[in-house]
Amino acid sequence: MRPWLLWGVARCLWARPAVGPARRPLSYGSLPLEELFSSGGPLRTFLERQAGSETQLQVRPELVAVAKRLSEKEQELRETEHLLHDKNEDLRKLAENEITLCQKEITQLKHQIILLLVPSEETDENDLILEVTAGVGGQEAMLFTSEIFEMYQQYAAFKRWHFETLEYFPSEIGGLRHASASIGGSEAYKHMKFEGGVHRVQRVPKTEKQGRIHTSTMTVAILPQPTEINLVINPKDLRIDTKRASGAGGQHVNTTDSAVRIVHLPTGWN
Repeated sequence: MRPWLLWGVARCLWARPAVGPARRPLSYGSLPLEELFSSGGPLRTFLERQAGSETQLQVRPELVAVAKRLSEKEQELRETEHLLHDKNEDLRKLAENEITLCQKEITQLKHQIILLLVPSEETDENDLILEVTAGVGGQEAMLFTSEIFEMYQQYAAFKRWHFETLEYFPSEIGGLRHASASIGGSEAYKHMKFEGGVHRVQRVPKTEKQGRIHTSTMTVAILPQPTEINLVINPKDLRIDTKRASGAGGQHVNTTDSAVRIVHLPTGWN
């Protein structure tokens, strides 16, 4: 919303809720989100070139659109911030609310840009196999593994993906030693491929009677399921070698192929 529009709305405005507390700054890896998008930085320079180049529209249209939207919202935020010093109290309150909404949308756009910058893979559209295994921590690690497996099951239900449990080995007190599941849906592997690795939790477990904090671990493996392909093999490209037993043993032994080898001539595989 532009400042002159704010002034028009402020005339009929009587009261607005107060601005909520500021959120904790988000970060990616070791760099805060604001530092990644700092003015004059390599990422900011790259986005400005994308937003100002018409030749890139056919290459990264989504990235260009989001980069332009981010630039527009940041310009709108700067224009709205000037209204914080206005003498009209209603206008200042409206400006505060608009600034909060702008900042929220800017943060979402930055997250979206980071996701768009992640290189795509051929398997992004594939279904996947999820495996969870309890690590260090005994029964507490198994309880943690059970919670993680249930979390992924609920996330699949939220995304409306197909979730089928393949293996499930529970522990004595309701935990989980190992489990695997097949997950299928739109871009399932794309959203889950970075979940693999060792996960750690530090908390007071249910099995602890003295209130001490324990550290437990579990591992997650994400494997893409291969897509079905139509394989056509020309019989002329195959060499079939058969061998029969020799020596005494009767007519049945000497007339039965006891060993068969098939060799694909172009590749040499058998």
